Amino acid sequence: MAVKGKQIASTAAIAASKPRNKTESHRLWSVLLGDALVFIIFAVIGRQSHGEDTGLTAALRVIWTALPFALAWFLIAPFMGAFRRELMIEPRPMAKKTALAWVAAWPVGVFLHFVFEQHVPTVSTTVSFGLVTLLSNLVLLFVWRIPFVFTNRAKEQQGPVSYKRKKK
Repeated sequence: MAVKGKQIASTAAIAASKPRNKTESHRLWSVLLGDALVFIIFAVIGRQSHGEDTGLTAALRVIWTALPFALAWFLIAPFMGAFRRELMIEPRPMAKKTALAWVAAWPVGVFLHFVFEQHVPTVSTTVSFGLVTLLSNLVLLFVWRIPFVFTNRAKEQQGPVSYKRKKK
């Protein structure tokens, strides 16, 4: 019975993310693209801090570095409600859902990172890398998503913009 209830809640989170109009569709695609860029930025910062290439010639390596975290995020965050329509204009709920979703996706991302890199980490490496990954991506997601929500909220409060042609 408990599993069925969780499945319904997960399905409801996905259903509540589906756009109902053009504005909501634009917001969803924008947040998806912004989130993907967050993980690429994280990979660039991480690679630079380790003295690895990050230029255009290393684009595929940067994407490979970002991929485990993005995969974890995009597989788990929708079921955690991180893309729900109502969050797109509500800063606090967006921050809470983002944090909860990242905390749930983070260990999967770290695990996938070590699998992708075919590297068996030590306990200290796992802890230090894990904490840096947890905090860095959380901050980057907040830096991107919270201003995004405030912008959407301001647009929503302005109401629809009417474009009238001036008569000559």
